[in-house]
Amino acid sequence: MSEETGYPDILMLTVCHAAYAGCASLFLKTHLRGTEKEAWGFGGALFCIRMAVIFFCERENLPYMFCALLSQGILVCLTMWVFEGEKEKKLLAAAVLTVMSGLIWNFGDSFLCCAWLILTHLLTGGRQSAALGAWEGRSITAVTYAAGIAAVCLLSKPLKPVLTDKRKSWYLFLTIPLFFIALVTDLVNWAASNGIMVQAWGKYGLYENQLFSHGAMCLFTGLVMAAAAFLVFGMDRLDRAEQVREQYRSQVMYYQMMEEEYSRMERLRHDMKNHVIALKNLAQNRQWEKTVIYLEEMAEEGGVEAGDEITGSLVIDALLYHKRRQAQAHSIRWQCDARLPKSCPVKEIDLCIILGNVLDNALEACRKPPEGETPFIQVYLGAIKKCLFLEVRNIMPRDGASEREGLRRNGGETRKERAGGRGLGLGNIQSAAAKYNGAVHVEKGQGVFAISVLLPLYCREEKAENRI
Repeated sequence: MSEETGYPDILMLTVCHAAYAGCASLFLKTHLRGTEKEAWGFGGALFCIRMAVIFFCERENLPYMFCALLSQGILVCLTMWVFEGEKEKKLLAAAVLTVMSGLIWNFGDSFLCCAWLILTHLLTGGRQSAALGAWEGRSITAVTYAAGIAAVCLLSKPLKPVLTDKRKSWYLFLTIPLFFIALVTDLVNWAASNGIMVQAWGKYGLYENQLFSHGAMCLFTGLVMAAAAFLVFGMDRLDRAEQVREQYRSQVMYYQMMEEEYSRMERLRHDMKNHVIALKNLAQNRQWEKTVIYLEEMAEEGGVEAGDEITGSLVIDALLYHKRRQAQAHSIRWQCDARLPKSCPVKEIDLCIILGNVLDNALEACRKPPEGETPFIQVYLGAIKKCLFLEVRNIMPRDGASEREGLRRNGGETRKERAGGRGLGLGNIQSAAAKYNGAVHVEKGQGVFAISVLLPLYCREEKAENRI
């Protein structure tokens, strides 16, 4: 530690880095779904190691670039080591945190220095030296750190979609330019620390040259912050828009597939008169064996089985039939009570999106049930007063990795954000429900996951169409 560094500086550094370590741990805990233990471990380790690095670099008089890269590398390594989850997502979270805090600190420091120089110049009429004193420097550093920490806390919520529901390649693709931005910023800071400033040689004095230098740094950092924000939020918006298009495109294709599958059942119903005549003749001649064979062939051709759901909608019937077959193929106990009101303002495509996503999530969760327990899916669809009510209940894995996967697929807050599977999931359910001023409720407890969707039936169909 150099002689110039006194106890006030040590105290200020300690407070600032302790506050930043706490803020960083809270940010990463929120976006990486960390535990309290992980957050406390990360914050304590980050504070201790970075303080040791600062004092070591100052005592040994190591180059600025080495110290800056070492400090950022410590944050990245601790993030990868302490928190669990996808490596690519952890890298992006560390990159966002590094770039966000670094740029805000640079911008705040340059802006406050410019403001202090101008204010001092105006108050003293240019008679006082333009150099910053020790206490002025400490005050600016403290305010800058506070601004950076406040910005990280305020931007944590807007950044949640960026660090949620993305592919691994997307996380990695966004991480690379952010680390490049951090490297360029470190190079600019290194240049400034070595006296390379924007100045007019021989024409202006120290006051003007410092204004040029800090003003150029302020302008550079502001432009880089705007570019970084455009990159991060622009890519997130494009990705989510593409996911919505893909999801709705797949839902329309699925809708068409269900109609084609259900057409087999319709052909059977149209031919029912001929089938009845044939069965009547077989029964009158007491040819019971042939009668049973004929009935089995009819069931196979039309997809009619015991417990077949008849809701009043061909598309919803086909969807439920298809999902029940999937459940039976995986030995999942299926219970369904589904009826649609005669005059239902909810469009079949929207109901197909809601019901399809919910049942996909339930099927995914039931494929890895807790040991010794039978997976089940219970479906209720019907009118309650003036609302269409959908509730799906299913078993949810409860231990270790299986529990995390169950939450990931079903009711947790990971890849699909409390909905399950890959894609938008709950977002699509909520989006479809919002067209009808509906509500979505998720509940977990005692190894059972339940999702309920309530859609008002009093709204007219024209209003629903205008919302699309």
